[in-house]
Amino acid sequence: MTDTSPTDVSREPDVAEFERIDWERLDGPSRLLSAERIALVVGLFVLGAVYLAYRVRGNAYLVWRWNVGPADWLLLLSVVFLIAYGLVPLRRNRRTLRRLLGRLRARPLTALALVYLGVVLVVGFYGLVAFAAGELTDLTLDRFQPPFWSTVPYQVTRTDCAGYVADGWDLSRPCHGSLQYPLGTDRWGYDMIDLLIAGARPVVYLTVVTVGLIVPLATVVGLVAGYYGGTVDDLLMAYVDVQLSVPAIVVYLLAFMFVGNSMFLLLAAFGLLSWGGVARLVRSEALQRREEGFVLAARAVGAPSRYVLRRHLLPNVADTVVPAAAHLLAVLVLTEAGLSFLGFNPSFQSWGMTVAEGLFYLRPPTIVWWTSTFPALALATTVAAVKLAGDGLRDVLDPRWEP
Repeated sequence: MTDTSPTDVSREPDVAEFERIDWERLDGPSRLLSAERIALVVGLFVLGAVYLAYRVRGNAYLVWRWNVGPADWLLLLSVVFLIAYGLVPLRRNRRTLRRLLGRLRARPLTALALVYLGVVLVVGFYGLVAFAAGELTDLTLDRFQPPFWSTVPYQVTRTDCAGYVADGWDLSRPCHGSLQYPLGTDRWGYDMIDLLIAGARPVVYLTVVTVGLIVPLATVVGLVAGYYGGTVDDLLMAYVDVQLSVPAIVVYLLAFMFVGNSMFLLLAAFGLLSWGGVARLVRSEALQRREEGFVLAARAVGAPSRYVLRRHLLPNVADTVVPAAAHLLAVLVLTEAGLSFLGFNPSFQSWGMTVAEGLFYLRPPTIVWWTSTFPALALATTVAAVKLAGDGLRDVLDPRWEP
């Protein structure tokens, strides 16, 4: 533990930043109008204005073909929180941003996983605004067209091959794929590229809402319970125990019967009932860290609890929160795909739904292998990228990490 004045900081580079006490903040007036709070208030005001304008205008689409629903408004709310408490602090503290980018350069696999996830999110956002009412519109009559390097029996295409096919009356002669559909089409005639784009939309909902709302909520609950202890800890952990004892799948199925199916229902059931494990991990870490010397020193000089939680405890639980959040996100992505595979379809034309249609429509399914293989690969790669990014970011965000 080291107590330093601002002038001492430059002389002690080996001391982690979270161990230092910012005397200017302790001695100065409390700032109610921080940049994060201003960004949050402005973002909420803009979001409220957009919502009112959308309701008053009565148009079907918010932007382009984006037909917004409750899940979309929850997504936009999560974006506001991410900007206020993610991008704004990084923008203000460029030294921290440069340090994190430098650590990422030392971990190319983590950087590659983050780049892949960024591409998936961009593609998913494009799918949200480009496909009306959550469905594809470019339906063709060219069913079961193979990828451009593959073939399929002519009769499988319903005698409508878009590529080269030899003359004759033999229905089993090969139909060659064409660049008109580089990855082929499914049984409805949808281009597989469009289906892959549409399948990325649930990843956008789950990632943004998980990172923007669910994990911050779990972190705050775990930090407060671990730091304060006593009755506060008992009450919060009792709620977490109740939450963990209620299977989210049961809640989802009951709501599915009485309310109907939607992406918002999936987010509400699995998102709001699945963060208890993260909160418990954070609480355990906070219970250990609250007795550290730098925390006791900050409290001894009169640092407010909010300051201690944000400056001394929050950085110390980052290496616990990040992999736990990545695990939660991977589970949610697989849960959505599994429900879609079983036919519940919380998001129409997701990867799980496309895999199921490719597997069960024709026998054997290997005849039209591309209809299930490509979305399965996209799903598996995305889940693997989430896990790799979580494990790598644990080290990148660790305040004690040394290359």
